[in-house]
Amino acid sequence: MAKRSSVEVRPALRLPAGLFDNVWANRLPLSLCALGLVVFSRSLFCGFVRDDHAQIVQNPQVQSWDYLPGLLLSHLWNQQPGAAAHHLFYRPLFSVWMLLVHTAGGLEPWFWHLASIVLHLAATWLVFRLCLHLTGSEAGAGVAAALFAVHPIHVDAVTWVSASNEVLFTVLLLGSLLLLLEETPGICVRLWPSAALFCAAMFSKETALAMLPVLIAVAWVRLSKSGGLNPARRIWNSSLPYLVATVLYALARVAATDRIRPENGEHSWAEVIFSSPSIFLFYLNKLLLPLRLSPSYVNLLTSQPTKGFWFELLAVLLALALVSVIAIKYSAPIGLAAAWIVLPILPALAVLRIYPDGDMTHDRYLYAPSVGLSILVAMLVQHFWSKGKIVQRIVLAVAAVLICSLANLTFAQQRYYQDDLTFYQRAIQVDPANGAAYSAVGDIYLDQGRIDLALENHRKAHQVAPDNPQITLLLARALFTAKSYPETEALLNQLLQKKDLGSTHRISARLSLANLEIEVKNPQAAQALLQQVEDEDPNAPDLHWAKAVLFQREGLFPQAQAEYEREYQISGDPAAKRQSLILAKKNQRYPALSVKPTPQPSAQ
Repeated sequence: MAKRSSVEVRPALRLPAGLFDNVWANRLPLSLCALGLVVFSRSLFCGFVRDDHAQIVQNPQVQSWDYLPGLLLSHLWNQQPGAAAHHLFYRPLFSVWMLLVHTAGGLEPWFWHLASIVLHLAATWLVFRLCLHLTGSEAGAGVAAALFAVHPIHVDAVTWVSASNEVLFTVLLLGSLLLLLEETPGICVRLWPSAALFCAAMFSKETALAMLPVLIAVAWVRLSKSGGLNPARRIWNSSLPYLVATVLYALARVAATDRIRPENGEHSWAEVIFSSPSIFLFYLNKLLLPLRLSPSYVNLLTSQPTKGFWFELLAVLLALALVSVIAIKYSAPIGLAAAWIVLPILPALAVLRIYPDGDMTHDRYLYAPSVGLSILVAMLVQHFWSKGKIVQRIVLAVAAVLICSLANLTFAQQRYYQDDLTFYQRAIQVDPANGAAYSAVGDIYLDQGRIDLALENHRKAHQVAPDNPQITLLLARALFTAKSYPETEALLNQLLQKKDLGSTHRISARLSLANLEIEVKNPQAAQALLQQVEDEDPNAPDLHWAKAVLFQREGLFPQAQAEYEREYQISGDPAAKRQSLILAKKNQRYPALSVKPTPQPSAQ
């Protein structure tokens, strides 16, 4: 019997044949995803900017699963009560997404950026699949998805972590639509999973609701092709799943926020209506010509119809009418592409009412509309691809030049997201009249203790936007920090004399004046101002903090402790809890505390 060798020969490690075949079959979309990863790799070296600090770094609710029930039952800015009056965004799935990312990567900025890039790559893959289904052309789908992968307008949504909800809801909407477009039997069965993805998209960002008519229309067309149902039954079957999803979202939103929409806004509805055509054309221009991109822009608003308004409105309506006729008579995908471009922009026009000038229009709102642009590109390439090899080579050459140019712009644009100072200085560079950006730069210098530079930027902000109450309040805070008390008082009193001053800004101005009176040891005046605030809103953030400081400076420690406790109950501010515990443990006179500045609401 032959002796067995002591060295066993093991079979070579082999990948499953099915896996290799799948990778090879999907080599084109995988290559496009790799292209997107390379182009957006610069984002991995960026830090947290703007809302990232409050929404992620300083937000315990996305750092522990103990807060999961609260995330599902509260609005996005629940951890910052000062933002509640204006920014009731109910996006629990996005909050859960942030919780998942934190669980996997902690507070490492590179990991958060990687997570956003992965979402973008998923969207790129789905755009390829959508365009391939609509055109049947791999060349058209490839060029369209490559354009989507590297488009500069996506930098704001992908590289700014807090804006990744734009990518998340777009991915879910694409999945919902692709389920409807599958050619396999069982469209009736797929309607409910498609509606479930649509519902998830709304729970990621309410903008997804704008695509409701598109999904219902596509479902109706797919049901009509399957046959066997009368028109009324088709309408019912195609509408019911998506209407149920919409009602579920609306009920959950009302339960979490007590109302559907914000109570107040920075601008009137007249300004929104008569400025919307120009803002819509502004967005289309940025989508088609992504040059001089910025974290935010300054757009002129008008509260009454002008000649420009009627001309722009007529141009938009004629263009939409022409596209509708072409879509109905010749090509349904053109109508789908136009809907993907137009409908997601409509909510961006509505938020003109919420945000102040210089912070109303953003590139991130064009992430979903760029899907429509990709569909149009795929159809254009498909049209010319059938014209022969010479034309194909020309198409590939033009596409290569365009994609390389856009990729270069995208790679360069990411450098403006490396830190807060660079972020806002870019906005000033693009538009020197951006008062909101000057104020943000001033706040950065204020936090760094560079008072002179802080005042310089806050004064510049007030100079370019003298009627913006938020900018006035920020200047007052900077002046208070610099101990310019007479100028602070004059500025706040002037602000309070405005007849159209909103409740939130009026409360902030009175609290700031109360802090000033506390600092200059005028307790009677401070008490009167705080009483006015309490009469208007007894749960105003920082009201009870200011009252606690006033009591503490007067030696009334039990009253001060009670006010700190009240502040903690309202705002959840851990600093208020700490002060309350200190006063509870010690019964002696404390040195004067620094007056806490009134925080300014921040929102996405």
